[in-house]
Amino acid sequence: MGSSTFRLATAFRHGRTKIDDVYFEAPFKLMTPFTNGRHSDFIVMLASPGFLKGDEAHIEIDFGPDTDSTIRTQSYEKVLDTADGSASRTIELTARGDAKAVFLPFPVIPFRGSTFSNLTTAHIDHESTFVYADVVTCGRVGMDERWAMRRFTNRMRVYVGDRLAFADRMLLEPDAFDYTGIGMWREFTHCGVLYAHLPEVDGDDGNSASTEATRIAAEDALIDRIRSHADAIGLTGELGVSRAVNGVCVRLLTTRGDDAFDFIKDVADMVTEG
Repeated sequence: MGSSTFRLATAFRHGRTKIDDVYFEAPFKLMTPFTNGRHSDFIVMLASPGFLKGDEAHIEIDFGPDTDSTIRTQSYEKVLDTADGSASRTIELTARGDAKAVFLPFPVIPFRGSTFSNLTTAHIDHESTFVYADVVTCGRVGMDERWAMRRFTNRMRVYVGDRLAFADRMLLEPDAFDYTGIGMWREFTHCGVLYAHLPEVDGDDGNSASTEATRIAAEDALIDRIRSHADAIGLTGELGVSRAVNGVCVRLLTTRGDDAFDFIKDVADMVTEG
């Protein structure tokens, strides 16, 4: 792979969300979008066996005003043995105006001996509907390979307007920590995190305090709905849902990647269906 870049900008034209600009380098590819009304699904493909030593991937997505988009990846992302080196990925997301923007990649699998870092930065407008989620596994569980990576780091920053609204960091370093103990992953094998931002609307009287109260009420309603959904489907695992400075954070631990990913997709649908 080496150093590769993928850039996509969307725009709303003739009642549909369309590609405004796109650029990618091998091994990145983009499938023809799947369009349903104003909504479009974009699937980013990576035509390689996975991340290798020295690989650097850069992804930039600009969601234009009025657009309704979901960005997905083609399959689970593998981080192969990087020996004495490392691999990395940066993701830069921008949601402008009243865009509905969902970035929902498949889970990452760190192989034995791998070192990988991911940095995601999102800049979104107050009017935007925005969802970002990722899932990481403790290794190739199906091959009974758990906690064999050297190091895995995942950092995320979300700015609403010019204010930092949410920050998260995950560090997996099995040589330094026992992730099977109390307060860690224990028997769970997959960890997912989701951040959701609901579009902000003015309160009844238009002042800032009323607007803030309206936003908090909407976030609390979403939190209640997420928890109720987990109970209704009998989610197997651990779930935490809370408000951030601006927005809602969901974190869950499961023993199956599909359980984590399917639940995250359900939450994304709740956020964007309005």
